[in-house]
Amino acid sequence: MIDGSHCAFEDNIRKVSEVVRLCQRYDVSVEAELGRLGGQEDDLNVDSADSFFTDPTSARLFVERTGIDSLAVAIGSAHGLYHGEPHLDFARLAQVRKVVDVPLVLHGASGIPEHMVHEAIELGICKVNVATDLKIAFADAVKDYFTEHPEANDPRKYITPGKEAMRKVVLEKIRICGSEGKL
Repeated sequence: MIDGSHCAFEDNIRKVSEVVRLCQRYDVSVEAELGRLGGQEDDLNVDSADSFFTDPTSARLFVERTGIDSLAVAIGSAHGLYHGEPHLDFARLAQVRKVVDVPLVLHGASGIPEHMVHEAIELGICKVNVATDLKIAFADAVKDYFTEHPEANDPRKYITPGKEAMRKVVLEKIRICGSEGKL
């Protein structure tokens, strides 16, 4: 994943193309992002006023000129937690799907209602990113463990409930995405 979405369009193409050229030598696929999601991811906080949606025409040019293997689109999702129900631009997603022939990715899908995830998949989303849901489940389980075992100091003991909590979230997301039993 190369994220040059904070760059001007031509700079994003240049940076992504360099990564694609390098990765192709090693048969490594490349996902890139066009458009910018609002929200908090790692140390980056993008105000929703600074976010912008993926333009279908630009998406077609971007895919053609970079040679990427998958495209993360900005259609109204956001990194981090939502304050209220998200509003995804499904019409835009359908337009992007019509003009690009690579798998589409939805970043910021933690907290998006199940029916919206289903619609996004129906319109061409092939990968759904849910890191915030995973991190919250892990952290909450570890916190609960320390509440019950304040003397604990062995990571093998307190990480286990965190991993189990994440596993449950993963299984639920697999079900939501309609991927149960598929390889």
